[in-house]
Amino acid sequence: MHTSRKLLRRSISMKGVTLIELMIVLVILATALTLAAPSFREMIRDNRMITNVNALRAMLNKARSEALARRAPVMLCPTTNGTACVAAADAWSGGYMAFLNADGSDAPDPDDPLQELIQWEARQTNNLSIRFDGGNRIEFHPRGSALGSAGTFVFCDNRGANKARALMLSPIGSVSSAVDTNSDGIVNDLAGNNVSC
Repeated sequence: MHTSRKLLRRSISMKGVTLIELMIVLVILATALTLAAPSFREMIRDNRMITNVNALRAMLNKARSEALARRAPVMLCPTTNGTACVAAADAWSGGYMAFLNADGSDAPDPDDPLQELIQWEARQTNNLSIRFDGGNRIEFHPRGSALGSAGTFVFCDNRGANKARALMLSPIGSVSSAVDTNSDGIVNDLAGNNVSC
């Protein structure tokens, strides 16, 4: 009886994992990771898109508030270097800047307080494009309006229009997120049409 207790204690303390049990656990983990990877990748793309939308929204709101506060026009335009506006069709994807435009020129000047650079946002495209159907210049007037500059910013990646997001700039200078008004899974622009990528 004393010997059986020793054997029982020894068998409890020597309990471990067999190779078959370890392989089963590894197969279950591999299956779970395989199922989770696509949704994780989708979440990363969604977060990248939202980050870019929020960055541009913040820049638009800042440019408008600076125009109101300084009682002077503020220009927002695409740029790659923070010193000059770019006129290419897809130029918003490379970055953008806001600057005081009190004397009407089209570039900031660090030596001129009437042309002060307010903010510059450099961007890495990361397979994300930004288009604006209102042109390559947005001017916020001293009262905060954006007359002549209204339009829709469309953010696209390689997933197409179903995953696109958009910001709408109204003539009064307010910025809002585009929504899907006709329930077809694609957000609508300022005119009410589906955005395209």
